[in-house]
Amino acid sequence: MNLRARLKLAETSRQLDFSLSIFSKFAHLSLLRSLSPAMALSHFISELRKALSAEACVLSNSSSEDFRLALLRWSDVDVKVPGAIVQVSNESDAVTTVKLASVHRTPFVPVCGGHSLWSTIGTEGFILDLTKYKSIHVNAAQHQVTVAGGVLMKEFATALANAGECAPVGNGNTIGVIPYFLGGGIGVATGLMGIACDNMRSAKIVLASGQLVIANEKHHPELFWAIKGAGYYFGLVLEITLRTYPLSIFGTPEGQHWIGNYLYPMERAAEVFKVVESLVATSGSRTAGLVMLIAPPPHLEPVIAVVPHYFGNLEDGPRLFQELSKLGPVMYSEKAPHVPSLSDHLDFACGKGGLRRFNLTGLQEFRTENCLQLTNVFQQLLESCPDATTSGYFVEWHCLPPPDLVTNSAFSHETVHIWLHCLSWCQEETSLPKVFEFEARAIDAMRQGTQPENYIDLPHGTRTHPIERRFPDQDILTKLRALKREFDPQGMFTRELL
Repeated sequence: MNLRARLKLAETSRQLDFSLSIFSKFAHLSLLRSLSPAMALSHFISELRKALSAEACVLSNSSSEDFRLALLRWSDVDVKVPGAIVQVSNESDAVTTVKLASVHRTPFVPVCGGHSLWSTIGTEGFILDLTKYKSIHVNAAQHQVTVAGGVLMKEFATALANAGECAPVGNGNTIGVIPYFLGGGIGVATGLMGIACDNMRSAKIVLASGQLVIANEKHHPELFWAIKGAGYYFGLVLEITLRTYPLSIFGTPEGQHWIGNYLYPMERAAEVFKVVESLVATSGSRTAGLVMLIAPPPHLEPVIAVVPHYFGNLEDGPRLFQELSKLGPVMYSEKAPHVPSLSDHLDFACGKGGLRRFNLTGLQEFRTENCLQLTNVFQQLLESCPDATTSGYFVEWHCLPPPDLVTNSAFSHETVHIWLHCLSWCQEETSLPKVFEFEARAIDAMRQGTQPENYIDLPHGTRTHPIERRFPDQDILTKLRALKREFDPQGMFTRELL
């Protein structure tokens, strides 16, 4: 056989191998699509177990204690039992899992802190659990920190404080750090450091294709813009690098700041709200705070708690809020916690399990008349649902963000400085519909005087109301939808924006 004939034969052989490879892949995909959901998941799990590291764990026996513990999350509302729980231990495990899920078209939801109502899936899919994969690297000299996997807020704040640094943190020790930043991030320190997502410097993301990319201002800048405020919808974010600040930003060298706690009976509501309204109107004075409608133990009677924060000289706090003292609270206390302890008082509400949900609604202004309606709604809730005394309605305000903070993100609510927090929580499942009905009434009460086109929802607070409330800027919404079609056209990371 001459050289030309041998070359032709070799080329024919390569083409045949390529055709067989393509045929094999299509045949494999066709086989997968023909399987029942249970068999398809079983096939996926079988392949995944071979590909993961020895430290990773795949739980598929729903009756085992390990499975039961791994399934626990903050809320028991609408919890489903997945076909499996995949506990990855490192970046490679996570990338491998997403890539294989993409090939098999196996649905999944990621879990970090387990607070999201949407971190649940049925037997047709699996939970990608990041809780065993976590790392924190603080670079105090460059005022930045890199967080990976399932790091929680308390771990995050403690590691930073040990290095003399801090960053925007959420109001809860068990909240996942990465999800908090991806959803925008509103907290008591927002007025000092701005919206949390505006402090992101870069991110590592696993796309729907299984490709791991780095997104920042230079690489994939449009994707980076999108995940800051809408980060749940474009991929699995495994790592973020954030800007940090010296602890002294809180007003003292050690990062302490003054917090008061004034308790009033409900009949003083009008007087209390009038004073708070004047405080909110001067919120540029390094202050923040919450007005809380709660029914604390042991008496479980509704009361008003005003919890102001001052970021400055600790001795100046009581003077700045002396109008609250003049009202004669039935109880008063003050404290100056270090940053890692800011949310310790909320630990009672941060454990796993419970019939509850949490929602945040943006407000254009603080109105005494609206707060009085909110008080009536809360009292009616307790009268109608005695098992809902753990519920609470809170109005949070904070001072303006620092002027030098660059805001370039998909988050659409940087100018909103007042938020309604609704913690709807009951003991009996039969009470849930009524408790959620009162939540809707509470939101309506605080929106009185606001036109519907100006209603504001925090991006990760709801997926049932019109998406325009989460992203009211039409240009931003149009851009997000185009990026969703580019990076996740099949909706692996939810069908939102498609």
